Amino acid sequence: MDIKHLIDYYAHVNVKFTDIFTNKMKPGQIDRGRTTAPGKCGLVVPLSGSASFSFNGAPYTMAPGMVIHAGPQMPIEIKVIGDQIWEYAVVHYSTSIEETNKYPSANQHFLIDTGYHTKIIDYVQQLIVSQSLPGNMAILKSKTLFMNLLETILISAKVKILDTASDIMEQAMQYINENYAKQISVSKIAEEFGVERRRFAYLFEQHTGMNPSTYLTEYRMRRAKDLLEYHDTTIAEIAECVGYFDCFYFSRVFKKCTGMSPTAYRKTIIEEAKYV
Repeated sequence: MDIKHLIDYYAHVNVKFTDIFTNKMKPGQIDRGRTTAPGKCGLVVPLSGSASFSFNGAPYTMAPGMVIHAGPQMPIEIKVIGDQIWEYAVVHYSTSIEETNKYPSANQHFLIDTGYHTKIIDYVQQLIVSQSLPGNMAILKSKTLFMNLLETILISAKVKILDTASDIMEQAMQYINENYAKQISVSKIAEEFGVERRRFAYLFEQHTGMNPSTYLTEYRMRRAKDLLEYHDTTIAEIAECVGYFDCFYFSRVFKKCTGMSPTAYRKTIIEEAKYV
């Protein structure tokens, strides 16, 4: 689930906290033949251990650091993985039928990768206590805690995506640095890292301050300047060494970036060397 879409969903839908419960299962235990609650959406929050948690036959390998959203009346199956006790919480909320029809996310199951965040666990534990208390103040507190939990889940997921994107962009920069002499393009680089081209360009610019085409061009020009110091290398050879097989096009790009042609730049280097 795209995090922006998810934030838009929770920003516009009138969600109402209904209840929360926790469950524990022993290693090797299997739970099947049940469905999620009717008329409610749920957020499954792992607390300890790990399990394969299936909704409508679609399995998720779950452990602390992720949250699963599920719609109402979905067939579920749980298989505990490993030798630890599997413990999880299910936070139920409801929306109106009109909103459910307008925002189909309410009826879908999907993963929210939050990374491990103690604040999420803390809100879950507070919500369990608050729900068990009598009185209107406890009801009010439960509403507040639910919204705080929801906000923390979304913020954690957004930060996780940005951290992951940052790692990918660092790898993309390294890829350009190592492959600048080849016939590469932004589309090819984006495909290499499994990111849609426009999103890749956006994330790259957010990370580096320049779009990937500009970064590639500037890196090639820096390498070309280094090669122009070797006077026995022709301009055509230099162009090919930095990824341009059209010497005239290379010269135009070089002049646009530096303000002078490759030949003029080389002459400048030679003149400066006389006075060193």
